[in-house]
Amino acid sequence: MSFYNELTSKVILPLSGKLSGQMISTDLEMLMQSQYWTKSQIDDYQNRKLREMISHCFQNVPFYNELMKKLRLTPSDIRTKEDLHKLPIVTKDDLRNAKGKHVGVNLPPKSYFQNCSSGSTGEPFSFLSSYQAESFSKATNIRAWYWHGYRLGDKYVKLSMNSRSSKLKQLQDLFNRCKYLSSNQLSESSFEAIAHGLHAYDPLFIRGYPVPMFFLAEVIAKKYGGYQGKSLLGINTTGTTLHDDVRKKIEDTFHTKVFDSYSCEGGANFTECPICGAYHPSEEYAISEFVADSFSANEADFPLRHITTDLVNFASPFIRYDTQDYMVLKDKTKWRDCTRPYLQVESIKGRDGDILVTPSGKYLLVDNFAAYFEFVPQVDLIQVIQDKIDHVDINMVVNSGFDDQTHRKIKEFWDLNFGEGVHVDVNVVDTIQLSSAGKRRTVIRNPDIKLND
Repeated sequence: MSFYNELTSKVILPLSGKLSGQMISTDLEMLMQSQYWTKSQIDDYQNRKLREMISHCFQNVPFYNELMKKLRLTPSDIRTKEDLHKLPIVTKDDLRNAKGKHVGVNLPPKSYFQNCSSGSTGEPFSFLSSYQAESFSKATNIRAWYWHGYRLGDKYVKLSMNSRSSKLKQLQDLFNRCKYLSSNQLSESSFEAIAHGLHAYDPLFIRGYPVPMFFLAEVIAKKYGGYQGKSLLGINTTGTTLHDDVRKKIEDTFHTKVFDSYSCEGGANFTECPICGAYHPSEEYAISEFVADSFSANEADFPLRHITTDLVNFASPFIRYDTQDYMVLKDKTKWRDCTRPYLQVESIKGRDGDILVTPSGKYLLVDNFAAYFEFVPQVDLIQVIQDKIDHVDINMVVNSGFDDQTHRKIKEFWDLNFGEGVHVDVNVVDTIQLSSAGKRRTVIRNPDIKLND
C-alpha cells in the first residue's frame, strides 16, 4: 500500500467524515469485519437492527404508526425477518401520498438532509436521509470496490451524466484522486474528449453507467484500436442493466474486468463478487425479500420482485418497500463457494433503460431525462417515446405548480438537446401506463429505429 493510500484511509477519510457529519471510516472498519461473519451472525445482526427500526417507526413515524395500529400490530409482533410478512408491501405512491408522514418526527434537523431517488423509472421521489445512513451506504460501496482491488487513494475516473459544479465536490475529487468526466453529451466528439482525458490520467479504476461506457468503448476501439492506458485494474458499472453484449464490448476494449452494481432508495447495495461471480447485497444495511408475481411466472429465468426493508435510515424509513425492480436468484444448489456470507443473486432484471438516437447520431438515455426532471418539481412523472427517428413525445403528469412558462422552458430545453431534425412534442397527460413488468418505462424507442445504422 502506497503512502497516499495510507494518507487517504487514515487521515483524509476520517477528517472529511468529521467535516461532513458522517463516519464513513468507522463504518468501513466495521464492514470489513462483518464480511467474514457467518450467515447466522448476519441474521442475528439484521434481526436486532430490525427490532430497533420497527420500534422507532411505531413510536416516531406517523405513517407506520397508523399502519400498524390499523393492523393491530405492536413492535413485539415483529421480532425477526420471518415476521415481516405481517406488514403489507408499500409503494412509492403510498409514501408520496403520505405527505410527509413517512418521516421520523424525533430527529434533530441537523441529523438529516433532503435526498431524491434517481428517477430511473420515471418517478423521482424526495425523501430524507440521515447522515448516519448516508455514511453507512457510502461505506458499503467502498467495501465493494475493495473486493475488486480498489484501495482508498487509488486514482480513478468517474464518468457521469452531470457536470461537477459543486466546489465541495471538486475539492473531494481532488483529495480522493478522482478525475470527473461528464458524458452528458453522448456524441462522438464528446467521447473522443473523454477518451483523451482517460488516457492522460491513466486511472486504476473507472466508474460509470453501462451505456455511456459502451459508446465510449466503441469510440476508443474505432480511434485507437483499444484502450491505451497502462494502469487500469477494473471498471465498475451502475445505474442501468448491464447486458452481456455491452459487458463484452467494454471488457474487450479496455482489456479489464467489469464489475456491475445496483442500488435503490432504502435498499442494500448489490455488487458482483470476483470470488463467486454472483451479486452480493450489503445485508448489514437492509433486508431483501423476493416476491413472485405474474411477471415472474411468464419469464423463463423466473425473476422475483425485490422488496426492501431499511435498517439504517431513521429519517425516512423504507419498510417492505417495493423497489419495482426484478432479480434472478442463484439456485442454492448451484451456489459457488465464497468467503462472504451473503445472498447470491444471478442477475438484475430491472432498470433496463432504453436509448434514443437522433438523425445526427447523438444518443440520449434515461439518465439524461432523470437528471433534468429531478429539478423540475412541477412534473411528477415522465415518459419519453420515440416512435420515429425524427419524432419524440415527452409525456408528463404534472401538479398544480405547472404553468405555461414551465411548459415552454421544458420544450425549449429538449428542442435544443435533441437538435435539428427532431420534432419534440411535450405533452401533459393524466396517467402513464405500466409495462408488463409492472414498471413505468421512462424511455421507449421504437425497435425499428436502429442505433448503428
